Amino acid sequence: MVAAHICVRNMYPSGVGYPWSFGKNGEEIDVEVKGPVALHDHELMIETALAGVALAYVWEDRARPYVESGRLVACLGDWIVPEDWLYLYYPTRRYISAGLRAVIDSLKVTSS
Repeated sequence: MVAAHICVRNMYPSGVGYPWSFGKNGEEIDVEVKGPVALHDHELMIETALAGVALAYVWEDRARPYVESGRLVACLGDWIVPEDWLYLYYPTRRYISAGLRAVIDSLKVTSS
């Protein structure tokens, strides 16, 4: 699928890589891509793709403006797995600000 292409490897900020995930007709696969570039920032991944360096695996919403303008081409559209998860990372503290608590509570309601 992507093995014959130069790809941007996705990395967590910790340096741990994570696979490209695909799904079609109930089948889901994870692919550990190889490539000379490893990034943890989707904007940088898009910039890398725009420069013609490699394929990038980014959130559809982030790439949409570039695809709609013709600057990027979507690949493997029939293998895209809808994002149905959301993670929020915040410092572990006994007391958090009222603003952060409101955001957390709001996200819990909208994601349920």
